[in-house]
Amino acid sequence: MFLSRSLSEFRRLAGLGLVLLVFLIPGLSLAECLPGQMQEANLAYNSAEQFLSGQQWDQAIARLQSIVQVCPEHVEATRGIGTAYQGKGDWANAQIWYAKVVDLRSDQAEAGDYANLGKAFAKQKQYKEARAEYMKAEMLAPDDCGVLINLGIMHYASGFHPQSVEVLEHALEACGQYRDRILPQLSKSAEAAAKQQRKAGNNDKAAYYDGLMSQYGGAAGGSTTYDMVKQKMAAKDYPAAVNLLEQMLAQNPNQPNAQLTLARALDAAGRKTDSVGAYRDYMALKPTDAKAAAAMIQVMVEAGQCSAALAQAKTFAAEMVGQGNKALAGVHYGWGMALDCQENFEDAKTYFQKSASSGNPRFADAGSRQVSIMDQKIAKREYDKKKAAQGG
Repeated sequence: MFLSRSLSEFRRLAGLGLVLLVFLIPGLSLAECLPGQMQEANLAYNSAEQFLSGQQWDQAIARLQSIVQVCPEHVEATRGIGTAYQGKGDWANAQIWYAKVVDLRSDQAEAGDYANLGKAFAKQKQYKEARAEYMKAEMLAPDDCGVLINLGIMHYASGFHPQSVEVLEHALEACGQYRDRILPQLSKSAEAAAKQQRKAGNNDKAAYYDGLMSQYGGAAGGSTTYDMVKQKMAAKDYPAAVNLLEQMLAQNPNQPNAQLTLARALDAAGRKTDSVGAYRDYMALKPTDAKAAAAMIQVMVEAGQCSAALAQAKTFAAEMVGQGNKALAGVHYGWGMALDCQENFEDAKTYFQKSASSGNPRFADAGSRQVSIMDQKIAKREYDKKKAAQGG
């Protein structure tokens, strides 16, 4: 910790862009910032933002470094220094500061934090390192267009060509507005995957990727099968979408994006049991997709498979525990649904609370509503018991 300067002195030094002087107290940690100092740092950061928005990179760096010398754990200032170095084209220093953001945020790091670090690596042609960061970003934001496209490119640059095809096919499905950008890279990735598989003696897989190369390479003025599926889904013609997807998967079942879309289409068509089966096939291909795992549990409950849904929720939670409560909010919500289905309202309430307090905004309100509903069900059950005991 540091001895606190007065607010006026802090502002005067920050206004000059000077490094703040700090004095150590023996035995105390350098890495901590007193609440008062953090408040002062926040005020200084507000003025530093003007330099960032004005692309005055050197002034921004000087101001922001004065802040992190007093409060090393100030995330916004640390990220701002990375942004300023990025603006200067100094990717080596941008990488250093973006890495500090990830370290500071630890398990609270978001997809954008990993994507920033991945971009800094990529700009230095450190493609494998960039790929690793974009993979972390994809786990947190599986449908983010920027993350998907860049991850597909980094898979390709690192020699992971089948993975590049898989991710870019997902991007084509989820991010149709970037179709013209995705298709050329998807064709290149499919061509490279075919060569890679042929070299390894996998001629059947090579032929499959050759087909994809021709399909996507010639699709600039036409429609891919994914385009047609998307059109059918948008028109709510789910049986037609299912038919197209089943044709695709009959040719090659190892297509996670098609498998996931099939599960969703079957669900939307009211074929809940078949949807569960499609989700199982998808999860076998992508076992760490917590979002899809949550959807699968919900469909199982809707299909009346309450006991199986509860067992599946426990399995998914154990297998994905390393992703943290925020990522598992949907799985815990589904766990609560399965318990509610079995009329175990007390335990259901516990898991709905866990989902609501996970920090995942998607489940904050829904989880809280379910907690209230569980309270009502518990109260009604107690009332019915008392009434029955009184002979009423």
